[in-house]
Amino acid sequence: MRRCFAAMFAALSLLAALPLSTSPAFAHPDMAASVRLSFAMEQSRLTGLAERLVFDATTSRRLLTRFDVDDDGELSDVERGNLEDELLTRLTERHFFTELSLDGEQLILPAPSGAVVRLNAGYVELQVEFRFASPNDLNSATFGVLMRDRDLAIVFRLDPVTPAILSGTPSAVCVTGMQQRRDQAYFGGLVIPTMVTLTCR
Repeated sequence: MRRCFAAMFAALSLLAALPLSTSPAFAHPDMAASVRLSFAMEQSRLTGLAERLVFDATTSRRLLTRFDVDDDGELSDVERGNLEDELLTRLTERHFFTELSLDGEQLILPAPSGAVVRLNAGYVELQVEFRFASPNDLNSATFGVLMRDRDLAIVFRLDPVTPAILSGTPSAVCVTGMQQRRDQAYFGGLVIPTMVTLTCR
């Protein structure tokens, strides 16, 4: 089977078609993104979530080729806005590949409240923010964030230095962590995702 790069973002027509086998024995992602999460807190209440995605070098070059209309190696305000709009539109269709839970119960990811695209040393970065209309009180509770593409066209890797941070006025008893979720294995059980957790005790 052949899938185009667009399929990674629900028909996002950014790049030329790329071959990708769907057989588990030959599975490989077409692109990768480094992820850093930021939890906005008011004591033990979670008011917002931010995701910073840094796309791999090859994907970044292709995005720049597509949206850098004047071919100056930079993104003007207009070019940046066009890329931002396209990414937000397509990622929204896939719920940003983000799954939220509170003590194991699935939550709905709110619509993005803000976003910005940057070009940093040749890498395309997307920072997107979500605000919760009804903040979740995490006192004696665990909030989980799991990012995955079940088709494995894109792989998400947590930032190895700082995968998650707390912002705002977090309680001193709130901490982040990571869990290997074998019960959430996908792509024929070959891929075991990592869940970022936020717990307030």
